[in-house]
Amino acid sequence: MGTPRRSGWLVLLVLVLLALVVPAGIAQASSPPVTFTDTFSQTETFTDVVPCQESLGAYDITLTERVVFHVTAAAIDEAGNFVAPYHVTGTVTGTFVAVPSDGTGPTFTGHFTQRFPGENENTNNSTGTITLSIQGQGSDGSRISFHDLFHYQINALGVEAAFGKPRC
Repeated sequence: MGTPRRSGWLVLLVLVLLALVVPAGIAQASSPPVTFTDTFSQTETFTDVVPCQESLGAYDITLTERVVFHVTAAAIDEAGNFVAPYHVTGTVTGTFVAVPSDGTGPTFTGHFTQRFPGENENTNNSTGTITLSIQGQGSDGSRISFHDLFHYQINALGVEAAFGKPRC
């Protein structure tokens, strides 16, 4: 098994989810406090390494995913940002196909779940946690089993602390 590394998967999913949640909430900015749930499906493709199989090189990865996000916030400002205090939760689950970019090596298929059990912010601090689990199988019989836990906090003085625990 390869060495665990913070994959672009986690970063990509977080950015996509946040980019989709904020615009969805802008329409509700006129009625503070704001509470809404956004549910949608999408397909996206990107190039990255396969977690726990980094030595195989670059893969073209296609995700087919279903996303559910829930937000409760004091309001949404003119720029589309949530006004504290707020709480955001979400889940992304789906399937993937990873094909070697250079045409050599096994093709991987499987499923993944990313949970965003909560980002909480008030006027004094902010915390958030994200988990990502990936299970898959290669066309050569090899397997992928990857899990990542990421947590951050920012205190009232603006001091940030974060950790990630990827493992194969």
